[in-house]
Amino acid sequence: MKKSTGFLLGIGAGMAAGAVAGMMAPQSSRRTVKKQMDQGIHKLGSAMEQAADSMTGGMH
Repeated sequence: MKKSTGFLLGIGAGMAAGAVAGMMAPQSSRRTVKKQMDQGIHKLGSAMEQAADSMTGGMH
């Protein structure tokens, strides 16, 4: 349980740091960064969903 808490805290800290970096970037690069972040978040969500499915599949 401690590993998952640390993982989630790390994700939160990374997202906060990314948001700060995005606010400091020029407007034109913000669009590029936003697009990359959207793609990254989508990939992360898919990976987390697959991990959750594999964990719950192993419990049955």
